[in-house]
Amino acid sequence: MPRPRKHRRIGQGPRFGAFGPDGHPDVENVILQLEEMESLRLMDLEHLDQQACAERMGISRTTFQRIYKIARQKVAESIIEGKRLLIEEACSCPQCQEKRNKSTRL
Repeated sequence: MPRPRKHRRIGQGPRFGAFGPDGHPDVENVILQLEEMESLRLMDLEHLDQQACAERMGISRTTFQRIYKIARQKVAESIIEGKRLLIEEACSCPQCQEKRNKSTRL
């Protein structure tokens, strides 16, 4: 039986939900999960090391490394192959909002 998935802390949600070629509505989509976006924000914008990023997200360093690698691959695929990058929306139900509010208090 697989281990239960840990809740990841997301410090900041996306300001925009999609990026891609302008004027091409029929392009393929690449979906970036919120945890993947957060890994990019922490590593590339806040310039934290992997251990600090993992601690902020409440996950192990190896899990962070895997998430970050997938995120970089998706962004590269979007840019190089001209695909639209969509950022997963956070669930807004009261239970998820409550969990998110508790987990973002650092």
